[in-house]
Amino acid sequence: EAGLDKSYELHLEAYKKIYARCGVKFYVVQSDTGMMGGSMAHEYMAPSAAGEDDVALCDGCGYAANVELALSVPKAPKFPEWQREEVATPERRTIDEVTRFLKVTPDLLLKSILVMSDSGPVLALVRGDQTLHEKKLAKLIGPHRPAQKDEVKQHLGVPAGFIGPMGHKLRRIADPSLKDGPYIAGANKEGFHVKGIKAGVDFEAEFVDIHVAAAGDACAHCGKLLRIERVIEIGNIFKLGAKYSVPLKANYLDESGAEKPIIMGSYGIGPARIAAAAIEQGNDENGMIWPLSIAPYHVMVLPVNVKDAKTMDIAEEMYRTLEEKGFEVLMDDRDERAGIKFKDADLIGIPWRIVIGEKNLKEGFVEIKERKTGQVEKVKVEEAVEKLVKRLVMEA
Repeated sequence: EAGLDKSYELHLEAYKKIYARCGVKFYVVQSDTGMMGGSMAHEYMAPSAAGEDDVALCDGCGYAANVELALSVPKAPKFPEWQREEVATPERRTIDEVTRFLKVTPDLLLKSILVMSDSGPVLALVRGDQTLHEKKLAKLIGPHRPAQKDEVKQHLGVPAGFIGPMGHKLRRIADPSLKDGPYIAGANKEGFHVKGIKAGVDFEAEFVDIHVAAAGDACAHCGKLLRIERVIEIGNIFKLGAKYSVPLKANYLDESGAEKPIIMGSYGIGPARIAAAAIEQGNDENGMIWPLSIAPYHVMVLPVNVKDAKTMDIAEEMYRTLEEKGFEVLMDDRDERAGIKFKDADLIGIPWRIVIGEKNLKEGFVEIKERKTGQVEKVKVEEAVEKLVKRLVMEA
């Protein structure tokens, strides 16, 4: 186990260096081990509006976690001085319908959700403005599903939409935000809700964070506000321990000859996802902007007029020299108009470009353009490669 801890930390830091060298912005976040299992997991997430995951981030203390795991403290509502009172809410079943009818905000409602687990029905309680986190709840009760209408009626004796936390003889798990009050909840009677419901007075429950963290919630560690950002997962690491080696009987002999299960870790990195993240983060209205470290080519040599012998001689010489110095070079030797070639060069996003045009050549110059900044510099033909190599080396 000590060896796994050491290896895990080494991988954690090594991956940070890899992604930094790839030129992508990323976050290291705590994550749920999920189907993979194990005792701990971290994910490497690259910010992207096209991502498939959300992470909760605190700029105050640096806390970062996948929303599947993130803990947060929702802002407490301003509670009215309600006394317990049953109110008629005919045909108002949803949070939106009840809040509109009673002219209150969703954070003053208590939402009761019946789920069916392998061990029986469980009542999950969250605030009206919160979303129940299925994975957090699953860690407490195991696999489960939402109860069907007939199951709600069977176990609670009341239709869905009017369920309250009071009086039921089954397991109740409540989000900690419900410890204070009073709240409005279902009255366990069709067509009615109850104002003034308080935890510890009207119902008892296990209090565990089971809500989905939201932007504007407070960080559970330092109290600063959390923000939620969309991300692409570009890598992950897991502490698996003996989860797989024991059932597979994957053993080794220790120094005394005794069989012991192999202690395992899992370390995954996504090259294609890194490329996707780099493009999502590095682009403008003209196309892609590749980071130099992972660009398919470092330099594009662009002769404007491929029918001009002098232009092509200089272009080919620069191409050969740069390749000899170890750089990946692409030559656009198509017989196309200059505007098309320039547009395509911007589109594919190669970090540096040498433009060789007849007009500049007459004065002894070529142009060097950096794709990222768009800056263009005229340099002498004989100095162009040397100057570009220096910039490439500095950037690398």
